[in-house]
Amino acid sequence: MTNSNSTSTDPGNHLPRKWFPLWRLDSYILIEFLIKYAILLLVFTILFVLNDVYQDISDFLNAKASWREIGLYLLCKTPGNLRFILPISVLLGCMWTMATFGKNLEITAMRASGVSLPRCGAAIFAVGLLMTGVNVYFNEILVPKSSVMAERIYDHGADKRRHAKSLLTYKSDDKERRWLFQLFDGGTSYQNVTLKTVWSSYLIEQLIYRHPDKVRDAMLQKIIAPHYAEYSKLTPDKQRKQLEKLLLGRKIDFLIKRADYNEEKSEWFFTSGTFVSYDRIEESRFKGSSGTSAMHWDIKFQNLRMPKSEIEETPEDIINAVKEKDDLSTPAIWRVIRRNPNMPARAKCIYLTVFFYRIAFPWACFLAVFLGVPLATKNERTGSMLAIVSAIVLIVIYMIVAQFFLMLGKSGIIPPVLAGLAPTIAFIGAGCYRMFKDRT
Repeated sequence: MTNSNSTSTDPGNHLPRKWFPLWRLDSYILIEFLIKYAILLLVFTILFVLNDVYQDISDFLNAKASWREIGLYLLCKTPGNLRFILPISVLLGCMWTMATFGKNLEITAMRASGVSLPRCGAAIFAVGLLMTGVNVYFNEILVPKSSVMAERIYDHGADKRRHAKSLLTYKSDDKERRWLFQLFDGGTSYQNVTLKTVWSSYLIEQLIYRHPDKVRDAMLQKIIAPHYAEYSKLTPDKQRKQLEKLLLGRKIDFLIKRADYNEEKSEWFFTSGTFVSYDRIEESRFKGSSGTSAMHWDIKFQNLRMPKSEIEETPEDIINAVKEKDDLSTPAIWRVIRRNPNMPARAKCIYLTVFFYRIAFPWACFLAVFLGVPLATKNERTGSMLAIVSAIVLIVIYMIVAQFFLMLGKSGIIPPVLAGLAPTIAFIGAGCYRMFKDRT
C-alpha cells in the first residue's frame, strides 16, 4: 500500500513554486547582472564615442575649435547613442548573467529549490522595466534637446554646416501662410523674414484703422487707389464693409526686418518692415497668368503683433517640419498629424509609422529580458560565449525585422500601426512563450 503522504518517490511531484520575496537570491542575481551590465554599457558607450570622434573630430580640428567645444559636442551626442545602447546592453547582460549561472549549475539549484525560471530573472525583469522608462525619457525629452544642442555646437565649432537651414521655407498647416527665413536656428528671434499670407479683419484693424485719420487716408489711397474715390463718399460703417470686401482674402506679403516669438503669450511680434498687397489670392488661379499684380508699392510699418489666432505655428513647429521624422519626439509627431488633417496619404503613413515605432522601441529593453532569460538557460552547459553570440544574432534579427516593417509602413504597403508595433509585440510574445514553456 502506497503512503499517500510520501512525495519523495513520485517523480510527478515538485516542490511548490516560490514567488515571495527572496531578498538574498534577488540581491545576488541583481548584483551579478548590474556588474556585467555596467561593463557592457561602458564598452558600447566608448565605442560609440570613438565612432563620433572618427567621423567629426577632423572638422573641429580643421576649424581650430577648442577642446571644450569638442567635449560638449561628444557629451550632447551621448544620449542619442545611449537609447540604442541600452536595449543591446540589457540583452547581452541578461544572457551573460544567466548563462554564467547555468554553466555553474546555479539555475539547476534554483529550480530544484522551487524557484521557477521567471522568478529567477525577477530582478533582471525589474531592471529591464526601469531601463524601458529611462529609454522613454531619452527618446521623448533628452535626445531631441541634446541633438539640437549638438548640432548648434557643431555648426559653431566646425563651421561646416553653419548655414544648413539658410533660406528655409515653411508652409503652414492651414495653407494660409508661407514663411521664408534667411537663417533659421529654432530660436525665438530672426532677421530678414518674409511672410506671405492673406488679408484678415485683424490685419485691416492693425495695419490701417489704428492710425490717425490723415495717415489712414494716405495709406488707403495707395492700397485701394482705383476704388478710393468711391470709398471716400461712403459713411464710416459702409467704408469698413467696403474695405473688407476689397481686401479680405487677398494676398499680402510682409518683408520683416526682425521677427520675435513670445513663448509665454504664444504670439509673434514683427518690428520694422514693409507690406505689399496683390489683386488675386492664388498665383495659378488663371491659366496663362505669369503671376499676380501688385495693388500698391511697399508700405512701411513699425510694429505688428500677431496673436495665435492669426499665426498658429511656433518656431518649434517650423523646425519639426524640416527635421527628419525619425528625429522627432512622439508628442511632436502627434501634434503634426493632429494639426494637419489634410496631410497627403503618403506623408501621413510616414508620420504614423514613425509614431507607432517610437512608442514600441523603448520596450526593446523589456523585450531583451523576455528573450534573454529563457534563451540563456536553454543549454546550461554550453557556457556564456554561445549565449552572447546568440544574443547578438537575436538583436540583429530584431533590428532587421523592425526596420523592414518600418520601410513597409512608410511605403503604405502595410498599416502604420502594424509596421510600428508588430515586431516588438511578436518578439515579446515569442519570449513569453519560451518563458512559459521553460518555466519549471
